[in-house]
Amino acid sequence: MAQGFRLRAASLLAAVPTGLVAMCLAAAALEVPKPEPATKYLGQATSGSNYTVKPMVRSDGVMRIFDVDTPFGQFAFDGVEFTKLRLHELDAIAALDKMSQSDRMGSAFGRSVMGPVKFGADLLTNPAGTVERSVSGMTNMIDRVGAGLANNRADRDSAIDSLLGVSDTQRELAVELDVDPYTDFPPLAQRLKQMAAAMAGAGLPVRAGLSLVPGGVGIAVSSVATVSSAKDMLRDRSAAQLITEVRGILLALDVPDETITRLVENRKFTPADLLIMALALKKLNAQNTEIFVERAATANTRNVAFYHRRRAQILAARSAELGGIIAFVSAGGQPINVTRNGNVVAAFTVDDIAWTEIQQRTFVGATSEIRRTYPGKTPILATTGAVTPLAASEIGKLGWKIVQLKQ
Repeated sequence: MAQGFRLRAASLLAAVPTGLVAMCLAAAALEVPKPEPATKYLGQATSGSNYTVKPMVRSDGVMRIFDVDTPFGQFAFDGVEFTKLRLHELDAIAALDKMSQSDRMGSAFGRSVMGPVKFGADLLTNPAGTVERSVSGMTNMIDRVGAGLANNRADRDSAIDSLLGVSDTQRELAVELDVDPYTDFPPLAQRLKQMAAAMAGAGLPVRAGLSLVPGGVGIAVSSVATVSSAKDMLRDRSAAQLITEVRGILLALDVPDETITRLVENRKFTPADLLIMALALKKLNAQNTEIFVERAATANTRNVAFYHRRRAQILAARSAELGGIIAFVSAGGQPINVTRNGNVVAAFTVDDIAWTEIQQRTFVGATSEIRRTYPGKTPILATTGAVTPLAASEIGKLGWKIVQLKQ
């Protein structure tokens, strides 16, 4: 039965008759995505003790691009959810700073052979900088079928650190702060390592250390950044053990070993990303999961890798309301789904959809491929973001039904 659901990924332009492309390009006007206030998406989180989000946020027609000023440099974060994750990590840095400045913590650190934790001028980071660009990594992914594979990964745990207990402490500290123990965000990664080294050297348990801070560390839990769904495994297992777990889950879903290898060797994913994504795919338990994994393995930016993780979580959480997802198929080079009643569903965790040239090409190509393979079926666009009136009108003209999904 799985073969009946399988479609071959193909170039959008190759999939669509030239006449249809020309007709659609001529038929509809395009729109320029409008800037919006950052508070519309982030609320009061537009500023924290160590960051400020610029008041207006750009859009490329799929994702919002947030410019953020921090003591570590200026950053441009792609997407509302990815930005929330980074802001949550900045809050965690502030919490660690608060811990390091506590008199009681200073006394404890004085007993450490590594000495007190030093934060500040000696911190080496490589801020991405505020990049003036018109499109996000997500839009580039949507508009390009064949993305290159990332470099191979190495085990994230240092053998020496593991022997000294630093890696164990770092994982526990990160999980207590509800952040990724293997974060790729340099300011947080450096602070976690420094604080964990001092706590391990002083023989200070993590929870005891957190309790020493007057008033608590003051970090709010973010549903987006949370690692709570896998916290026990993230706290107790090394990176190598997590990768072994991911391999086992995906092999049980009939994903070929070579495809799994491409995914786990992609350094744009952290071990936590891979675990959380694999657990979501296990819960979904759809046929042809390899189509999703093949696409995820091509992620060539950090925010695209996070998008795949979030999308797997949304698919698993919202499968029932979408009619019961039973299989992945490929249309226009993108993994979409088939439900129990035969509906074709394209569910995407994007911020907003404007009718840009890229969106036009994508929907024209996907529509042609779906009509050819599933004649008579109405394709469903399920999105967590808003759809502009023009985009909704043009997508509707192509025969799609639009459904809003909760995050």
